[in-house]
Amino acid sequence: MSDQSSVSNFTTEEVQQPNAIVIGATGLVGQQLLSRLLLAGHYHTIYAVVRKPVAEPAVAMTNQTTQIKWIIIPDFGQLSTILAAYDLTGADAFSALGSTQKQAGSKAAFYQIDHDYNLAFAQAVFQQGARHLLLVSAQGANPSSMIFYNRVKGETEADISKIDFDFVSIFRPSLLLGDRPHDKRLGEGLAQSIFNFSKPILPATFSARPIEADRVALSMTQMAYLKSLRYREAMAQVNVHVRGESLSNETPVHSHKVSIYSNQAMLKATLNAF
Repeated sequence: MSDQSSVSNFTTEEVQQPNAIVIGATGLVGQQLLSRLLLAGHYHTIYAVVRKPVAEPAVAMTNQTTQIKWIIIPDFGQLSTILAAYDLTGADAFSALGSTQKQAGSKAAFYQIDHDYNLAFAQAVFQQGARHLLLVSAQGANPSSMIFYNRVKGETEADISKIDFDFVSIFRPSLLLGDRPHDKRLGEGLAQSIFNFSKPILPATFSARPIEADRVALSMTQMAYLKSLRYREAMAQVNVHVRGESLSNETPVHSHKVSIYSNQAMLKATLNAF
C-alpha cells in the first residue's frame, strides 16, 4: 500500500474510468469508503447498495469525475436478481456489510447478514463482470474458531475466496473507531473511551490497536487502485504480445489472487495520512 497522495492525485486520462459498487455504504466503514472513493476520482460511477433511500448522504453526491448512484434493495435476499440489471464489467466491488449478533437479533440473523448476504453480493457482482472484490472482515477471522463471530467471518472469507475474481482483497481490522450516530454499540463505546485514554502510550502500529474506520477505507481505496494498475500493466503486456512484438515473460491477465491485510498492515500503510 502507498500513502494518501498516491491515491488522491492519480489521473485517468489514458484509461477509461472503471465503475465501483459498494454494499454496506451507510455503515461506519462504508460512509468513509464512499468519501475516499470520491476523493480518489478513479471511478466514473460508484453504485451504492442500500436498503432504503438515504435522506441526507454523509458525502457529496458527485465530484468532477465521479458520480454516486444509489441502488435501493429493501430485501437483500433479492441482491442477485436486482444486480443482474447492472453492467459491472471491470468494476471494483467493495463490501463493508456487517453486523453483530445483538444488532441482528440472533445467531441465524447475524449469519445471514455477515455470510449469506456478503456471499450473494460477491456472486452477483462476479456474474456481472466485477474484477476485484474487497471485503471488510475482522481480526481473528477463522472458519475453525470456537468463537462464533470469528468463525462466521472466517467462513465468509473462505467462501468468497472460492469465486474466480481476478483479485480478492480481505481487510481484517481490530476494533473500529468512529461515530455510529444510528447504531450505538456499548462495547465499542467503552473500548473507544479506554483507547482514548491509553493512546499516548500505545505504539502507532501495535497489531491489536483499535483502528479508525477512515483508515480502513483509505487502505481499501489504495489497494483497489494498486490492483487496477497491476491489471492494466498485464493487459498492456498482452497487447504487446498480440501485436507480434517481443515479450519475454508473458503475464496472464486472469490470475486469481487472494490477499489478506492485517490490522497492523493497514495501520502502517496509512501512518502518514493520520
